[in-house]
Amino acid sequence: MKIPVFDPSWPEEIIALYTHDMREIWDDAIAIQIWNQYHNQLEQYKTFAPSDKVLDILDVGCAQATLALQLAEVGHRVMAIDLRQEFLDYATSRYEKGKIDFVQGNVLELKLGGKFDLVYANQIVEHLVYPTEMVAVLKKLLKPGGRLVVTTPNWHYLMNSLPSFIELGDPKNWEHRQFTADGDGHFFAYKGTELRQIFIQAGIAQVETTYFESPWISGHMKLRYLHGILPGGALRNLDRLLLCLPVLGKRFSHQLLVTGIQTV
Repeated sequence: MKIPVFDPSWPEEIIALYTHDMREIWDDAIAIQIWNQYHNQLEQYKTFAPSDKVLDILDVGCAQATLALQLAEVGHRVMAIDLRQEFLDYATSRYEKGKIDFVQGNVLELKLGGKFDLVYANQIVEHLVYPTEMVAVLKKLLKPGGRLVVTTPNWHYLMNSLPSFIELGDPKNWEHRQFTADGDGHFFAYKGTELRQIFIQAGIAQVETTYFESPWISGHMKLRYLHGILPGGALRNLDRLLLCLPVLGKRFSHQLLVTGIQTV
């Protein structure tokens, strides 16, 4: 994956994307806690795509497509979808090797040829007010035995102040907020039980819930000041220890991951 080359003629949202990209992937000196946080998320996602077997993978809402590009580079066949063509253009500028197709559009409306062993929908379900519809569509895109992975901010997190999905009430009242991007667009968060039930309603089997990313990794609660002092391995060990605690693990997890299998 190539390092991006800054272009002052970019529109404002691509400059913002570039800024995120630099501190998340390319320069840990800018904000070490963000670098640690993002790399921890990538490693969490990539556990579902071991490099010893070639998979057909779909990444929905890929943004700058870092995950998709990295998966293609280790030999997987990847399709990366996003609503925004300018984001895909930026992603394409970082392409170096591997089999990857960039597709612009809404996955709820696109007619995709073929099915996938693995579908990611990372950090997008919190921008939808009809999540069951999306999960049902993604289920149909899975091969038998294929896996869906959905991640989103965790409602149970100690620092969360947003309502849960069910607490929003009638989704029609929130349709104008659909597809709002980035953290500024968050207007609710999911409880694990809520997202798990959406998977079950859509017919996904073997549903599992994981809570991850404690403040030791995110840098929240002023622990970011320790990221320049403690080595990454120590932070990861402290993170794992906290997440293992029965009740506190859920309360101190910034992120929620729900996954399941297409059985037919």
